[in-house]
Amino acid sequence: MPFIKLTHFRQYFKEYGSGKPVIFLHGFTLDRRMWRPQVDFFRQYYRVITPDTRGHGLSDAPDTGYSRADRVEDLKDFADKMKIDRFHGVGLSMGGSTLIGFALKYPERLISMTLVSSGAAGYDIGKKISKIDDLAKTKGIEAAREKWKNISLKWFDDEKNEIRDLMETMINEHSGAVWQDPRRGKYPREYDLEKIHRIKVPTKIICGGEDKIFSQLGRLLNEKNPSSEFIVLNNVGHMVNLEIPDRFNAELKVFLEAM
Repeated sequence: MPFIKLTHFRQYFKEYGSGKPVIFLHGFTLDRRMWRPQVDFFRQYYRVITPDTRGHGLSDAPDTGYSRADRVEDLKDFADKMKIDRFHGVGLSMGGSTLIGFALKYPERLISMTLVSSGAAGYDIGKKISKIDDLAKTKGIEAAREKWKNISLKWFDDEKNEIRDLMETMINEHSGAVWQDPRRGKYPREYDLEKIHRIKVPTKIICGGEDKIFSQLGRLLNEKNPSSEFIVLNNVGHMVNLEIPDRFNAELKVFLEAM
């Protein structure tokens, strides 16, 4: 089994192809499987690596360590243990936020970063997340999971049932450990929009036009980051890479090849 022992947990990952490394970071409660269309396409051009973040997929789920700062150190630990000096980073939502933190602290390790429907530390995306945290505390993990599925899957109608089924499987198999972290809500706050102008790493920001919250954040990140380029893809929601994989892959390939 492709596990690697990091400082604080065993991380599961899959690896394909050869060439310059591209590490794909998944979204919250998802895992490496969300990148299937990208693995199939990019493995013929690059060394493609898809790790499961701490507490996600098949990786270990420690009791604590679920802050953005922890994810940044986990990524550095992973790259070090894999003997990867520099890599292209591609991250969706939570994965994008991780890359921002990584670029702020370890910019020399990134060839480029691609932020897809990206989150950002310190940016308020609404009360729904905090309500789910409260639900996990009062009614348990399964109640929180069901509420999260209602929020995450409602965009996917019958025409997108394959995406919905894949996401539901990943969420159902998510450990839920992040909601049980005793330090949840107590970690030091970070504010990316105040710092992102420092990033010199070549950056591409991709958002779906129907993903109103994250496309607005994408615009703000682009405005404040002189090293970025920004594209909004119309009639697409949060899971851009799954909803229009061919267009997404083409956009990403052009960007990576320019490095």
